[in-house]
Amino acid sequence: MFWHPLFLAIISTQTMALLLLLVACPTWVNTALNWQPLVSDPQQLSLETKAEGASILGRASFFVSLFSGGLLVFGIANIFHEDIPGAMCGTGVCQAMSANGSTRLLLYTGLLLLLMKLWYELDKLNRTLPEMPLTETSARLFLMIPVLAVLTLKKTYDAFAGIRPYQAVDCCAVVYDQFSTMEQATSVFGLGDTMWVSAFIVLSILLLILSVALSVSRGDRPWARSLLATVTWLWLPVAGLVLVNVLSAYHYEVLHHHCPWCLFLPEHRLVGYPLYGAMAVIGMEGSNFFMLPFLVKHHADIYPIALDRCRRAAKKITLAHIIFLIIAVLPAIIWRLRYDAWMSG
Repeated sequence: MFWHPLFLAIISTQTMALLLLLVACPTWVNTALNWQPLVSDPQQLSLETKAEGASILGRASFFVSLFSGGLLVFGIANIFHEDIPGAMCGTGVCQAMSANGSTRLLLYTGLLLLLMKLWYELDKLNRTLPEMPLTETSARLFLMIPVLAVLTLKKTYDAFAGIRPYQAVDCCAVVYDQFSTMEQATSVFGLGDTMWVSAFIVLSILLLILSVALSVSRGDRPWARSLLATVTWLWLPVAGLVLVNVLSAYHYEVLHHHCPWCLFLPEHRLVGYPLYGAMAVIGMEGSNFFMLPFLVKHHADIYPIALDRCRRAAKKITLAHIIFLIIAVLPAIIWRLRYDAWMSG
């Protein structure tokens, strides 16, 4: 077992977030079963008071989980590799974990934060009106979170349980040995880098146009929101592939070093944090953009407020997208201007 102090901090914050969720659960179960907003008897008034308290606990759990997720990424990217022989970045740390442990851990953590962010936004909308018309919907959504939080905590423990500090890993060999030919190094899923870059350019233009258009629009355009959400979730994997396989070379100044974790290292100016942070913002806001109007479409009094929140989400997507493009693409442009050629020829 890898009893690193930062790992203990991650486990502690995850446990604290889970406890906050579990304390709030009985109230949300009671709310989902017995909520009667048109009744003013003592039982309903007591339930409304308890629901306010459960909402506070849920919001606190979300921020603790967000902090825990940040600690996890920081530890894998910058701290844990110092205590694992042969590890030089997060790739070595992930290799030292149990089989597929890191992949499942990051997947569960991302899904948990995505679900909690959706509930947080729904709860925030609910509190904009004194009638709190979304309370039942919010309660049902909340009750899904503790299950995923328990699984995330278990995956965290299982992943780090596989680390043996005395067992060396071959960090960079994992990156380079995955290619036996030059064609494999310059293609993904049978498509060459040129095709992926072209798709990235097209999707980036669409994402920018749609996010700007919807951030300034005043009407209700469900088809445009659905299109933006679709483009967002198409852009994310393509942007990730292009970043790691093509654009990262201009940060590393070496070809075919397809390592997503080295971008977090100080020698590469910690660019992984704003790059992947911008992608996380785009993914979360894109999900909210699609899901919030869907969840509140039957509540005419709160639907316009949800549309305003969608416009703010579109603005955040635009800003995060611009930040990503500047940090990811600018080094490639500078290289082209300086040497009159791309690194790949």
